[in-house]
Amino acid sequence: MLRTRPATRKDLETLVALETGPDTARYLGVTGLGFHRAVLGDPDQEHIVGELDDAAAGTLIVGFVVLAGLRDGDGRIELRRIVLSHAHRGGGHGRALFRAAVRRAFRRHGAAGLWLDVKPENKRGRALYESEGLECTGTIPDPTDPGGVLLLMAYPNPPTDIA
Repeated sequence: MLRTRPATRKDLETLVALETGPDTARYLGVTGLGFHRAVLGDPDQEHIVGELDDAAAGTLIVGFVVLAGLRDGDGRIELRRIVLSHAHRGGGHGRALFRAAVRRAFRRHGAAGLWLDVKPENKRGRALYESEGLECTGTIPDPTDPGGVLLLMAYPNPPTDIA
């Protein structure tokens, strides 16, 4: 079962490695150790790691989420990044990590809403977000792709089933 906890400095190299996995880096903007150090030091953002127990390797970090706008988002928290290890996809761990982040945003941080942006070609991500009740609310320019756009997605109403 996936467990979540706040990230620590010792986790950062693992988080960077997860970003470089197959079918991951192309969907992200700024990455790397500098990005993660900045997030960890910013009171307006929070890292959350997802862990699984492995009989051979012990506890493994298999994914992470970055929430932003915790103080400066006027109650609208951004799910800035969600990354799951390529090896752990397809088993419900990404959905569990997403739901844990949503619960944390609404319960711990008192979110009035939650939003994210996603590349239109990220079909796996879009399918997850849509199945969890987020709706496309518009587009913004993609800063990593001249002429490209990012889809904005948000809950039409705060979720009531975030048990």
